[in-house]
Amino acid sequence: MNEREPNTTARERNESCSSDCSGKKSGMSRNSIFRMERAERGMIKIGAMAFAVLALAEAVLYRGFFAGIADFAKYHSYILYLVVSVVFIGSAVWHIKHYRHTFNCSIGMMVGMTVGMVSGFTIGAIVGATNGMFVGSVTGIIVGMGIGAWCTRTCGIMSVLEGLMAGLMAGLMGAMTTVMLINDNIALFMPILIGSCLLITGGMSYMIYKERKDDRKSIASPDGYDMINYIAVMFIVAVVITFIMVLGPKSAIAI
Repeated sequence: MNEREPNTTARERNESCSSDCSGKKSGMSRNSIFRMERAERGMIKIGAMAFAVLALAEAVLYRGFFAGIADFAKYHSYILYLVVSVVFIGSAVWHIKHYRHTFNCSIGMMVGMTVGMVSGFTIGAIVGATNGMFVGSVTGIIVGMGIGAWCTRTCGIMSVLEGLMAGLMAGLMGAMTTVMLINDNIALFMPILIGSCLLITGGMSYMIYKERKDDRKSIASPDGYDMINYIAVMFIVAVVITFIMVLGPKSAIAI
């Protein structure tokens, strides 16, 4: 009996420690979820609101400006791709904005490369398909380099250069890809492209969330006025690119 008592005491101590550890882990999990909702829920909210606003804006543009264009039906799918792209890129930029004060140089470079590449490639590909190589490349370069540099401007010159280089290369490559695919199943390729870019952007946001877990408590709560400003910027970008797609100059190789 005396020999078994120390073993029993040790076993009870281990069980008590296990319960305490599990309680701490569950508490940490609950706190992590709460902090995630404070920043990441704002990203989801702004994405949903922006999609509704942009979809309504495109419908108004069609009724007010494009209804008389005979072959406007060929733009329908590309305008949808544009709306989806602007929404998920804008939501990712919103997410980056709330975390970038915690970025080190390596994360800043990764974020600049990813957001510059995705934004430049998608916009370049969409406008390249509707307007040709020149207009698509210029539009993709401007959007990709601008977003890539702006998102990481607080992380040092290396991150800014990474965003600029990614936007330059992706803008050219996106337009070139769709121009080469004009007569080769471009309708099947575009959903694959947009889905791939959406997956990459989601992975980037998840990387930011996981890598900066110790800094989540420093993330400010979403601001309503800030959301309105971001949605207004997305609205302006989508409207301007829509006019470029429909009324802008076109090359001989376009849809």
